Amino acid sequence: MERVAIQDHQLLVLADGETPAARNNAKGHLFEDFTALLLHEYGYEAPNTSDLNVHSDGIEIDVTAVAVISRHRAVVECKSYTSNVRAQACTSFLGKLQLARYEEDGDVYGYLFAIPRLVAEGEEVARKAMSKDKLFRYFNVTDIVDLLRKRRIISDAPRKNTTPYPFSDPAVIITEHGIFSCSKILDPHTHLANAVLVWGKEGAPVPEPVIELLKTDTYSAGLPVQSTQEADAEKHSLRLEESTPLTIVRVRGSSADFEYQLPASPEYFIGRGSTVQELESFVDQLTGSLVLNAQSGWGKSSLALQLKRIVDARGGYSIVVDSRTATVTRFVSEVLRVASHEAQELGHISLPEDSSWASLTSSLWTLKRAEWAAAKRPFLIFFDQFENVFQDEQITREFRDLTLMLRDSELPILIGFAWKTDLVAWTESHPFRLRDEIRSSSTFISVGPMRAREIETLLRRLERSLETQLSRDLRQRLREYSQGLPWLFKKLGGHIIRQLGVHGKSQEQLVSEGLNVQSLFDSDLAGLSPVESDALRHIARFAPVSAMEVTEKYNAGAIQSLLDSRLVVALAGKLDTYWDTFRDFLNTGRVPIEDSYIVRQSPRAVAELLFAVTAAGGDASVSDLSEELHVSTKVIYNRSREPRLFGLTAYEPNRVRILDDLLNAQDFETEMRRRVASALRRNKAYSAFLGLAERQGDGASISAYARELTNVFPAVDAQPQSWVMYARSFALWFHYSGLAILSRDTLQIPPDGYSPTTSLRGSRTQRSHRDSNGHSNAFVVRNPKAALDFLQRLAASPLSQEEMNSLPRNSRRAINEVIALGLAHRSNGLIILSEGVVDSSHQVSASALLDALRTVPGGSNALGRIERDPHVSSYELGAEIRDAIGAEWGQSTLFKVGKDFRSWAKRAGVEVLRARALEESREEDDRLF
Repeated sequence: MERVAIQDHQLLVLADGETPAARNNAKGHLFEDFTALLLHEYGYEAPNTSDLNVHSDGIEIDVTAVAVISRHRAVVECKSYTSNVRAQACTSFLGKLQLARYEEDGDVYGYLFAIPRLVAEGEEVARKAMSKDKLFRYFNVTDIVDLLRKRRIISDAPRKNTTPYPFSDPAVIITEHGIFSCSKILDPHTHLANAVLVWGKEGAPVPEPVIELLKTDTYSAGLPVQSTQEADAEKHSLRLEESTPLTIVRVRGSSADFEYQLPASPEYFIGRGSTVQELESFVDQLTGSLVLNAQSGWGKSSLALQLKRIVDARGGYSIVVDSRTATVTRFVSEVLRVASHEAQELGHISLPEDSSWASLTSSLWTLKRAEWAAAKRPFLIFFDQFENVFQDEQITREFRDLTLMLRDSELPILIGFAWKTDLVAWTESHPFRLRDEIRSSSTFISVGPMRAREIETLLRRLERSLETQLSRDLRQRLREYSQGLPWLFKKLGGHIIRQLGVHGKSQEQLVSEGLNVQSLFDSDLAGLSPVESDALRHIARFAPVSAMEVTEKYNAGAIQSLLDSRLVVALAGKLDTYWDTFRDFLNTGRVPIEDSYIVRQSPRAVAELLFAVTAAGGDASVSDLSEELHVSTKVIYNRSREPRLFGLTAYEPNRVRILDDLLNAQDFETEMRRRVASALRRNKAYSAFLGLAERQGDGASISAYARELTNVFPAVDAQPQSWVMYARSFALWFHYSGLAILSRDTLQIPPDGYSPTTSLRGSRTQRSHRDSNGHSNAFVVRNPKAALDFLQRLAASPLSQEEMNSLPRNSRRAINEVIALGLAHRSNGLIILSEGVVDSSHQVSASALLDALRTVPGGSNALGRIERDPHVSSYELGAEIRDAIGAEWGQSTLFKVGKDFRSWAKRAGVEVLRARALEESREEDDRLF
């Protein structure tokens, strides 16, 4: 009789469709029918569906039903996921059930179906609830399978097809053709899956469409699928695919202090005292997951090897895996298999005879049934270079499920991940929502640059390697250029060792030449032959790339030379450059340093913050700035991000501090503009603009640039309107720094010798108030209520021209008013809110209104009058605007225009007090003389 290596069944809902949406729709209806089938078996009529949700993690459905005999009502929720259902689902359902009973004023039954099952905490909640509430019932997948077997809806594999091979990963298949069963067949030696067997109830034939659907499902993972009737036709033989173990590449450490191509081995590891303490605390837990996050080159791999050393020192088992070889979902279970067998050889674990490594689920079930050593020895599996996994949603989901399942199982296993981060604020889209779920379920450690003390230790080790002291100037240069990045310091240190020891240069020469990282990378390429250089750039462009593919295109001697010089590393039949930063350099010709971030704040919003900090002496707390600018602390944090990226401010917890050399600059504005331009030149968004502008003739529209940004940041999922906002933010900063010229909605490459003149406060492009003939127009502001109401509406969503045309006349007038003020603009048939008009709390920004009022003819003069005399009359304000546009108005119009302008100024945060009495008669008297 076949042995089943895992108890819990999986539930596979398989449906065909031309599009993902069509398939999800079909799956939803199949699951709806399946839920109705379950309820029918418990004596209920066909249910009414209130909510149905099909997503990448599973299917959810909420229904109500009425019992056939007793006529009592039941509320039902059925959730089928790839991993166990969270406890919150149970507590939420119990609350929903009680609310239904209050509304019904009678007995209401509750049924919760959780597939595969609730997490341990949730199961405990459900058991307690069932013991107290006889009308509530919880079902997991085992209960459901038992019911299906009892009702003879499914059956075990027919005995006549029994094979000598063990079975694993049993599943129930739901299709439009009926309900079927399947299992994976294991290789008796490796315990890996090599085929899938599918059958109908009591030997019923399986339709060919069901087999085809199963072949394309992730469950099969490319294995051959065969029905029991096919096995009969072939005289009980099964077509088995030989199970080939995947290659697992381990992370290797350096053999010297300044071997920058590899992470530091534990014997060359320095500093990171607080981080190492956190790693030791993590190992003390003996179970759980860990995430190390840092920028590229900040020491994640070195810390992973240090974590391995901690585990090994405690007599445990550890493996650090290079995740760049993770190209299929079974990579996860294969690593578990390799690690478990190695641990068994060391005496840490004893695996059951009927082990199964057919899937992640069966692998964890195998480990649950294993016998672990009595001594509490840590068992660590660490996945390094994990950012490459995010390129594949299915593989990312497998790792996410590993994290969640381990947390629920409480197995004595430690799992670690390390991936690099950039400055993009990731959205909740796939696969980065999965990434966030891994991180939120784990102990999280954010790794920063090295501190001054740690750099000092590296400087002393460099002196020891050189057998001489470094000059003060060279020490200072190393501190500045290394930026606290371990890989960069090691790269610079190796360069100094070669230049001083091999080439005989003096320290003074090195100081005078500078320590430019790009020149160091250029020196790596200088000694290569043309063939080696071409092969290296090919590898960088397609990395990780198949070694066979490269050797077919380039001679093996050139590839071996690149491997010997350690510019290229081999990873399980694939080739990659020794460092991702070097790879980017080869592909772009530049060294990317924090060059993949989106600018969200406008110059005007940042200016308000920076000038407030300047007024406070160059250093202010977030709370003080929040009170000064009348915004939340969250707004201050958001506004402080861009100046920090541009090198204008330093990072200090809960403070904003302008860098001293900027604060003390002879021309603050010029130095600030220079720094912004320097930072933006290193941003991928700027090179994307240059490429787009050159293709379109030295210019690009904001809408075209927004579309281009979606390619620059392919992992960021945002609405089209958000991309337009990002594009406009970049454009405003390009305009301010002189990297481009923004004219209305077009961004142009500036001519040679162009010097920007706008200040940070006034970087917004001013709109002309003259018509096509050059004549002054008579635009004036009206009562602000309608316009401000419309701005609030635009904050929710853009307005189409058709929608505008259907509005009343007064509303259309308000729309034209905010467009004339520059608070909104037209783009591709839509009326869109301009950048910076609404703050993070979705309220209209007072500073934005104030800037807009200054663009009104006579507005600056009128604002000046109010600031000098808050009691200034409406008549005088109206006169300022009249004179600016050359109008001829009567007294009532002057009062009306002035009164409306006062209202706008008040909304813009200007101190406006009650206007003087009798202002009209005074003006009449003045005109008589």
